[in-house]
Amino acid sequence: MNKNFNEKVCLILTFFFCSLMYSQLRPSVIYGDYNTYWTSQNNSATYVTAQDTNNLLGFTVGGVTYSTGVNNARLTANGVSFVNESYRSFPTSINTTSTATNFLIGIPRYVNGVLQDQTNTPSLSCSISLGYYLRDGINGLDLSTAVFNIPKQELTFLVNVLADINPNCITDDIPDIIVTQVGAPSSSFDVFKFTDANGNTVGVQKDVNFSSVSPSGKALWSFYYAGNCPHDYNSGSGFSGTTRDVRILTFKLSDFGITSTNYTSAVRFVQVLSGDSDVAFSAYSTNSLSLYCLENAMTSGTTSDTKMGITSLARAGSETGSDNWPMVRKGGYIALESNKKPFVISRVSTAGLANITNPVEGMMVYDTTENCLKVYVNAAIGWKCFNKKTCP
Repeated sequence: MNKNFNEKVCLILTFFFCSLMYSQLRPSVIYGDYNTYWTSQNNSATYVTAQDTNNLLGFTVGGVTYSTGVNNARLTANGVSFVNESYRSFPTSINTTSTATNFLIGIPRYVNGVLQDQTNTPSLSCSISLGYYLRDGINGLDLSTAVFNIPKQELTFLVNVLADINPNCITDDIPDIIVTQVGAPSSSFDVFKFTDANGNTVGVQKDVNFSSVSPSGKALWSFYYAGNCPHDYNSGSGFSGTTRDVRILTFKLSDFGITSTNYTSAVRFVQVLSGDSDVAFSAYSTNSLSLYCLENAMTSGTTSDTKMGITSLARAGSETGSDNWPMVRKGGYIALESNKKPFVISRVSTAGLANITNPVEGMMVYDTTENCLKVYVNAAIGWKCFNKKTCP
């Protein structure tokens, strides 16, 4: 074979493998709030094993440390300089009926110093969905709870549509996505990608073999059978009371081939699990992505009466008969009711929004210039029209 051709093929393959391996970044250091303040080490011999609740405070990639917004004061108090960022877990649910014995819920070996074992915590209630363990903790960033060996599936997000990708964040160097693997990884690949409304990949998908990713720390676990109800304690050898490595990867939007020309088509972030995945959470930067709806409505359990209401139907305060208003409207802070009069919120022009000082997340107005209901997202994104699909 021609030598020049060999060299060209070698260069192409080298470029391909470098692109495959290095577009995602493993943090060189991660910070947590276990025992008030916890930090990982690159040398596995010096890992400090997290044995209790451990929320992700920050991480370092490319020589720069980014906070997650969980507790910036804790980082500052321990002399850590950082770029102030904000991350939240994707609101994830798990759809499965598997009763495999290695399909497990993991919680920290100790919770507030109390050992989690057959005596103190013999089982976990089934009233909590499995997805809860992938989005609990502060901002959903708890590294010490997870679901292990999740059967092969696409993780289903409680919201199917990402409200927006901030185009200003596509080409910067700040990580936009964080993914985790907190058990013993297999050689199988997890797939991460953005899709359009029809499920087609936007940009490129990222195939990750976590067994090739160096761990960033260790955690001590107690395990419960995820497929049983209630979730009984797993006292088998090699499970509860043993450690597992913590692995984290970060991605930028550009790693997925998201550009200024295709980002508006990317309406969903999808994680395709290998069948051996052990996930604590998958998270996104709130400066890069915004989600309109984070939770499905609660449709079970005991509901509370709505104690305050305004009505034009002359039945306020009636506690007898079929009216019982507003107490009959369950689960609200206030009920408004009329069959003739609409509810009108503050009306402001687009230019007038600048006159609203110190807006807070969730604040709403009607924009008379763009003729839409607007919601304040955050300082980076500002006011956005509430005109896209929300939760069903």
